[in-house]
Order: sequence, then C-alpha cells, then structure tokens
Amino acid sequence: MNFEEFIYKLPKVDLHRHLDGSVRVETIRDAALEHGFNLPTQDIEELRKYSQVSPDCKSLTDFLKTFDFFYEFLKFPDVLERIAYENCEDAAIKENIKYLELRFAPPLQTRDDFTEEEVVKSVLHGIKYGQKKFGIRVGIILCLYRYHTITEEQNWKTLKLAEKYLGNGVVGIDLAGDESKFSVLNYKKFFEYARSAGIPITCHAGEAASAVEVKHAIELGAKRIGHGTHIYEDENIMKLVRDNDIALEICLTSNIQTQVVDNINLHPARKYYDYGIKITLNTDDPSVSGIDLNYEFQLAVKVFNFDLNDLRKIVYNSIKAAFLAEEEKSELISKYFNNSIISS
Repeated sequence: MNFEEFIYKLPKVDLHRHLDGSVRVETIRDAALEHGFNLPTQDIEELRKYSQVSPDCKSLTDFLKTFDFFYEFLKFPDVLERIAYENCEDAAIKENIKYLELRFAPPLQTRDDFTEEEVVKSVLHGIKYGQKKFGIRVGIILCLYRYHTITEEQNWKTLKLAEKYLGNGVVGIDLAGDESKFSVLNYKKFFEYARSAGIPITCHAGEAASAVEVKHAIELGAKRIGHGTHIYEDENIMKLVRDNDIALEICLTSNIQTQVVDNINLHPARKYYDYGIKITLNTDDPSVSGIDLNYEFQLAVKVFNFDLNDLRKIVYNSIKAAFLAEEEKSELISKYFNNSIISS
C-alpha cells in the first residue's frame, strides 16, 4: 500500500469545514443557471479559477473575496440542500471521513423570502439524505458572526436556532468572522447564554488576532479553538490550552493561503503537538482552497514528519473533541477506530 492509499484508507474526522467553502464548481454553475444569474463562463475548469483562491492571495481579506463571486447563487433552499448532500458524498466517498461537522452562519444565506430557520432546515434536509445514502455521520455548527452587516438581533436568531435544533442535527455554535476588528469579548452574553443552554462552543480565535483572543474564548466557555495559529506567541496561553484539554482545529493550507503563516515550515502545528496540546487536522474551505482532508494529512506527514501513530492520535483527538455525547464517541471508536486502526 503506497503512502497516498494509506492516508485515504485511514478513517478520518473533520471538525472545521465551512459549508459555503465546500461547494462543487458544477453546483455553482448549475445554481447560477437555475436561478437566473450570469456567469463569465460555463466551462468548469475556467469557472474554477473564479471560485478558488488566487495564487496571489496575500491575506484573510483576499481569501474571503473569493466567496463574493458565487455567494448570491447559494441563497436558495434547493441549492443549500444539494450542497449539504454533496458534502456528505464527497467526505464519505472521496476522503473516507466517518464524522464531519459542517458550519455556516444562517444570516449570510438569507433573502427576503428565505429566513434563517428555512436556511437551517434546508441544510438539515440535505444532511439527512446524505447521511442515509453514504453512511457518514454529520453534525451542524451554527456560526455567530463578527461583521458590521450582521446585527445583534441576527446573531440572537442564530443562537436560538442552535438551541431549538440542538440534538436534531445541530451540535454546537461557533464565532466566526474578522477577529482583528471584533474581539470575542464583544460576544460574552451570547457565550453565557449558550453555556446556560448546554450548547457546545467552538470559536475562531488566534488566527488573525493575538493569542489573547484564545484566552478570552476559553474563559468564556469555548471547548475548541478554530485555528489558534498565534497561541505559540504566549507560553502561558499554550499552557492554558493544554491544561484545559482544549482541542485546536488546525487548517494548514488555509493558514498559508490567508498568510496567517508565511511558510508551511513555520506553522506551529508540530510545536503544539509536541507540547501536548490536542491538535486536529481539518480542511476549513476545501473547495475554495482546492484541497481535501487527504491532502491535509499528506501535507502534515511531509512537512512535520508525523508517523502512523501520530496520525492515529490526531484522529483520536478529533473524535474525543467532537460535539457528541460520550456514548456516541465510543460508538464511533468501536465501529471505525478499533485498536488495529487507532488508539489513544
């Protein structure tokens, strides 16, 4: 068995994947044509150049601009249901992912005649059929959003929807968006409500801002941190993350494309792992980045010299950090990750 085949056969988990960053180019084309939008081309390979991040990307802002091309095409029930369904198919068939958490911010998908709850229900419908067809388990994370166009009222709607559908497809909440302009501290009352309602919390932090944002997120109740790329800059926060058993949702390629890290060899993933922090490997926005989880695992091996036991431990970390009940985690481990494949 060659290296690529082994990586594929390893049962995997992705905890940090954005729904709107995981859209097939064919689906973008079909959605645009179905709903009356003009396209610069209908050729799939040419269209891919518009929907994937440019090689000249120099910042998170540049990275996010890629979404502007196709975002309006997504705001329809049939499109969101299809995207959710296809995420199940791609993850299960192409990446051998056994458990996937997909996240999105409902207000970003709405139109005047398409509400936040209808957005959530459309995604859940697609997930329901995709899970049944492809034998994958999927949980939905609803994102509160740091952005001047998203109102406090909209974020409250998102949080209440997470509460309403918790246990019925939704597994947790996230805080996403531009942390360089909007500190997690601005969202303290949302985190407090989520904790009181028993909603698991992850949070984008320490990606575009300093390690202090990670400290704030943990103090407010986050059990996982999205990216955490700058944690290494503060030894005390490194220790805080490790000692509180906080899992990091590492997204290697994304961090390079957004220039959060200048060079893949400088990425702190290996430093965190050796320090005893529980890292997980994830895709972030696979279609926009032009990667999948197999690629991210291959990259981690090539750059950081992770061996078989390291990969097993990383997948195990992902299962233990998943927003699932303990018995459900045990079931996943027993079904897909027995001792011949993975151990702690």
